[in-house]
Amino acid sequence: MASTTRRRSAAERRQEIVTTAIALADQVGLDRITARDIATSMGVAPGLVHHYFATIDELVVAALKFDAGARRGQIEKHVLAHPPLPALCGYVVEMSEISRTSARIWLSAWMTEARRTDLAHELARQDDLDIELLENLLRRGLEAGVFRLPDARAAALRILTVLDGVVVRVSRRLDHQYREEVDALVWGVVEREVGFAPGTLRPVPRPLVGPK
Repeated sequence: MASTTRRRSAAERRQEIVTTAIALADQVGLDRITARDIATSMGVAPGLVHHYFATIDELVVAALKFDAGARRGQIEKHVLAHPPLPALCGYVVEMSEISRTSARIWLSAWMTEARRTDLAHELARQDDLDIELLENLLRRGLEAGVFRLPDARAAALRILTVLDGVVVRVSRRLDHQYREEVDALVWGVVEREVGFAPGTLRPVPRPLVGPK
């Protein structure tokens, strides 16, 4: 009787490898994953991993790109369709509630970019995309007369800088400490940057991240 098992496409195999790499990165860090570890986790030979990714650096970049793209895609789909003010609030909530897996990937990438040129280039590209997305949102609010800010790009950079601090806390599993204080800091920066009075945009205190 002929087997009905469908052979995975190249794209599916690549995605499976990337997904496995992300899961392992959550355990050991993006900088410590190896082709052998990934192959063992998948139950395949290491040669299969190397067939789709010539180097581990190429795989690390692909994992970071996938994680960033998935997060940005969620924001574009569920947040940016709204008017500027609710879109900004939704954006801050989405970025603040980053999962521990994603947070650990980003912290690991930041820590090792000096040793990995391709990773450094990809991080710079992702930074530019994040700044551009938020800058465009702020400009939209400015043009609608909702936000008051002299420099949308500088404001976007400052907001993202404080959100990066949230990533560090989540990756270190400190997000349960001083939740309200960190939350107030994030929203305080956002309010100041777009010209709102303190406490205007702040939602009811909540954990920065739930178990994910």
